[in-house]
Amino acid sequence: MKKICAAVLAIMMTLCLFACGGGDDVAGKNEFLGLKDGEDFTTDKEVSVSFIRPRGNDAQEKWWTEAVGAFNSEYAGRISVKEEVLVRGDTSSYEQQIGLRVAEGLPDVMYMDGPYVSNWAYNKMIIPLDNYITETYISDFMDYVLDQGTYNDRLYALSIVDSTIMVFYRKSYMNAFLKTNPRFEDETPVTLPTSPENAWTFDQLAEIAKKMTTSIGGNKTRYGLSITGDKTEWMSYAFSPMWGGSILGNDALTASGNVNSAKGIAAGNYLRNLRNNRAINPSASGTDFYDDGVKEGTTGTDCKASMYFTGTQNITKFNEFSNISEDWDATYYPRNNDGSYSVPCGGWTLAISSDCAVNKRIAAAEFIKFLTSVQSCESFASQTASPPARKSLYGTMEEYKDGSTVQNGAYVRIKEQIFAAATPRIKTIAYAEFSPLLSKALNEIVSDTNPNIQDKLNSTATQIDTKIRQASYK
Repeated sequence: MKKICAAVLAIMMTLCLFACGGGDDVAGKNEFLGLKDGEDFTTDKEVSVSFIRPRGNDAQEKWWTEAVGAFNSEYAGRISVKEEVLVRGDTSSYEQQIGLRVAEGLPDVMYMDGPYVSNWAYNKMIIPLDNYITETYISDFMDYVLDQGTYNDRLYALSIVDSTIMVFYRKSYMNAFLKTNPRFEDETPVTLPTSPENAWTFDQLAEIAKKMTTSIGGNKTRYGLSITGDKTEWMSYAFSPMWGGSILGNDALTASGNVNSAKGIAAGNYLRNLRNNRAINPSASGTDFYDDGVKEGTTGTDCKASMYFTGTQNITKFNEFSNISEDWDATYYPRNNDGSYSVPCGGWTLAISSDCAVNKRIAAAEFIKFLTSVQSCESFASQTASPPARKSLYGTMEEYKDGSTVQNGAYVRIKEQIFAAATPRIKTIAYAEFSPLLSKALNEIVSDTNPNIQDKLNSTATQIDTKIRQASYK
């Protein structure tokens, strides 16, 4: 535990270095300095643009290799992009490494997780994109994607694809369960939701997960649900809608009275009861849903979870195994027990650093435009099974068209919940202080045998407020 706390402290201290970044050569909001739509980039001398991003999964890495190569080929003699790839893993090591580079100078273009846009913009690590990209160009992007990339009424970042959280399930186990004619505690029949409007509530999901937990021989158990994610911010991302939008107060900087509010206590109790009722495996590995996946030359083990509460980015993992790719489906993110509905979304974004030389910024913007073009968004969405950031693609990509039967309509359900209630992760300049500490608390609530929820969240709220105060945000 001490090692974990020390690691979190080191990361937070590094992220506080971000306040040292940035310059003052930012143009005004209505001062357009880029190329007009359709205008070609010309130069007397090739411009070199540096780019940094974290390593992704196999499907993402394949796309990045092809996309950067295609850009360098198309812009040969005009712009050359030099790419650097860092490992992010289960910690904030990527963000930490970026923070350590502030003093020596940041790469020209950076790929960053959406919730950090406000922090990096506040600390002048990145510059507004709206000086270099036309309003016509951005008009096709989803509203919540633009909201995520906006700080103080200026657009700082654009996404290629996005992510959202679904309840994935193995069709074979779900169909067998439904054949038993199960009923909820109120005696209504358990059925698969047909729209976001009748998505299961969190309590109903817990009931179903408990009922689906079963012995599979010996001392082995297949749990109803897996909620495993990384240790950085997954739990706060996945469950923050249970706070009803008031998780850091109106100023987005105050945890006490908000993180540990009545809704927070209810969220903590919900997670504790998932464990106590054996609805989840408190020590799940993250592969429980597809441990029985078989590739050529391998033998799968037992599937340890019938359902998986996780992000759409994991679809590519399911599809690596022929037996799993034919057996997974997905239903909507749960509604809050009071009937309200807010779906957590928000993906990685592209931004120009404040250390990008003024004479390179148009070239950097051209690289971002290339990566976020309709063609690029479509290919990334298709190859990585991630929802596209552009509105128009939901009507042209076969898997997202209304009535599509691709994967039994799972992609249509992804679209439906995004259009119904997509909400970016909380926008706060203190995301680096807030999210890891809340996620740590929620992970401990799940892993501890009998945690005191009130004490845990009271302590976490105090820790978050202390970190935010130490960061001296203005």
